[in-house]
Amino acid sequence: MPKSSQTADFDATIEFLQQDLASADMAMAVYHIEQWEHLLQGTDLFRDLMEFKQTMLDGHVTELEQMLQDLGTDTIDTARRLRETGSEEMAAKIERIGQLLTEASQHVQ
Repeated sequence: MPKSSQTADFDATIEFLQQDLASADMAMAVYHIEQWEHLLQGTDLFRDLMEFKQTMLDGHVTELEQMLQDLGTDTIDTARRLRETGSEEMAAKIERIGQLLTEASQHVQ
């Protein structure tokens, strides 16, 4: 899991996910995904992100809703585990990302 020095990455991702993703720049979406892939190598979230990115690039919109929901749930679960270790600030940001991913799943068109 990323160190607390990755706060800027958390904040940039949160800011990106708070916009209307239907009109989001695909290149920027890929950039954010690849940043997280780099940080999360070897984890279940890494594999989920790789699959999500490929599905998004392939234009398989019907699969994106469930994938976003799964990513959101897994991300929130990761935040809960971090809280148990006392990493409250990082856990709060990760949980917010998970919430935004879950919300985005409800707006896939």
